[in-house]
Amino acid sequence: MWTVSSESGTLHAVLIQDTTRNFWENKLPFAGTESNLQYLPRCPHADYDAGGHLQWLKLEQFLKEEGVQVFEVTSILRKAIDRASETERRNIIRQFWAENSHAPSAGELKVEHLTDGYPPTPLYDQANDQVILPDFKRVSWTYTRDTSFTTQLGTVICNMRRYSRLMEPKVVKLAYESDPVLKENIRIIWDANGLTLANTEPPNIEGGDAEIIDEETIAVGVGQRSTFTGFSEFAKKIFAADSNKKLKYVCAVYIADYPAVDYMHLDVIINFPANRKALIMPYCFESEIVKDIPPKKLLLKLLAATRAQSERDSRPMQDVVAPSAFAKAGQCYVYLRGERNEPVLQRREVSLIDFLIKEDKLDKDGLIYVGGETKQNNDIDHLMLALMEQARGATNIVTIKSGTIISYARTTATIEALQQNGIRVKKWDDSYLDMLGGPHCSTAPLSRDPN
Repeated sequence: MWTVSSESGTLHAVLIQDTTRNFWENKLPFAGTESNLQYLPRCPHADYDAGGHLQWLKLEQFLKEEGVQVFEVTSILRKAIDRASETERRNIIRQFWAENSHAPSAGELKVEHLTDGYPPTPLYDQANDQVILPDFKRVSWTYTRDTSFTTQLGTVICNMRRYSRLMEPKVVKLAYESDPVLKENIRIIWDANGLTLANTEPPNIEGGDAEIIDEETIAVGVGQRSTFTGFSEFAKKIFAADSNKKLKYVCAVYIADYPAVDYMHLDVIINFPANRKALIMPYCFESEIVKDIPPKKLLLKLLAATRAQSERDSRPMQDVVAPSAFAKAGQCYVYLRGERNEPVLQRREVSLIDFLIKEDKLDKDGLIYVGGETKQNNDIDHLMLALMEQARGATNIVTIKSGTIISYARTTATIEALQQNGIRVKKWDDSYLDMLGGPHCSTAPLSRDPN
């Protein structure tokens, strides 16, 4: 079975999803019609046919150039539906629509019904003089990293916290079950959607929050998307699946909660471009070891000033980020396996950075900062540059092999910093592409070597 044992070892196989048309089309431009309120500023002028889709396809090209085997979700499902019997199609319909009478028939079923809803676009019903909307508007992001992730022991189907992404794990799970190569090589160790608990906190776990550090360590971001309940249940499942007890640490890492940003996963503040190196969003982590790390307190002071200005000017403050949203950002809680495979807290570290350095998994001088190096203490210009670069997806790189990555081309200052540290960067043209995710979000590694 295929496994993933790092974030920076040689990548052999990956899952992507070509549903990029949803970046530009089929959305109502009104607040409240999609769960992410930030979607309105996304380049509505972009021309999908003239350049948008071709630009996105460069990701697959880059991966194949480096010898990575690429699997694409919608093409897998299109083939599966085309060859399916009527009974098999009815089973698919039952999985996605249950007893809902507003569902496609077996004869008309298409992959777009799975990814975009039924009907896939709004229709005018002339007989009844009304507009019919898709039964459940599936956002169908290209971000396969979020909906499933492969670990040292097998693959997890995620439980999405965001309402508009609830159906996506079903889509990707069907792809795993439908492709003959994936069916043979992918072992699903847990589908988090089957979990029911007497708990008011939902058991969400998302792949963008899961970083496979090495053969014995997994870090999971806890905050906006993945809940602590989801983390705890995942830790139980992964320890139980590890019959040989090779997995030692499962770490919970606090990340900023809403309204900091609506797409905050762990992979937007830290990634690993090479063995023993980390690309981090500065000001999100503190350190007792790396003394010159850009201080979190500068970000907190900026947020305090923003709120003070809003209060002074009598502006609404409901969605203004407070310093408290980042107060615990980066803190790392280290869990070991208990007697019944339950996670047992061993210790707390001031940050994931310090944990990795103390455990000899990251070099003390192996940090690369979004926006590059600071020029002085409390460098507010650097903080503003880092925030802008991070918003453009600077940290959200994907490593093909140690020292070779794919990065959005627009993150110029960070690319320069990476290159100065010996990292080879394949620049992904991005003028048409969505601002809410990047190369890391867009790739779900299925087979990757240790560092």
